[in-house]
Amino acid sequence: MSIDLSAGQKKLLVKILKQISLGCDLEALAVVNAEGIKVAFFSEKGTDPDLLSAVSSAVLSTGKMVTKNLEHGALEQVLIRGEEGFTILASAAEYILIGASRDLHNVGLAMQVIKRYVPETIEALGEN
Repeated sequence: MSIDLSAGQKKLLVKILKQISLGCDLEALAVVNAEGIKVAFFSEKGTDPDLLSAVSSAVLSTGKMVTKNLEHGALEQVLIRGEEGFTILASAAEYILIGASRDLHNVGLAMQVIKRYVPETIEALGEN
């Protein structure tokens, strides 16, 4: 797993993140590798990309452990919801697709939109 992507791949990933944002008004989106290193990032509200990416690896690892131990099948998404916002992490092969927002009213829509774009993200990463 390498984050050495071509300029075309990076451009395509940012385009996908923008499309996701338009579909569900997420404030920040990122693609990170399993170690939590940012591969692509998009935000219209000045979110810190390193902060968004930093915890993703541990959270997704915990989610995978839970789904495995409870025999829930392959992990699709992890939802972290607080009083003032939420973050969704979606497994995208060996990468993580992350979306965050303070608008708690669009959690369900955001989960659906992110899930819809996981295959396109995997394809853009060349992780078929």
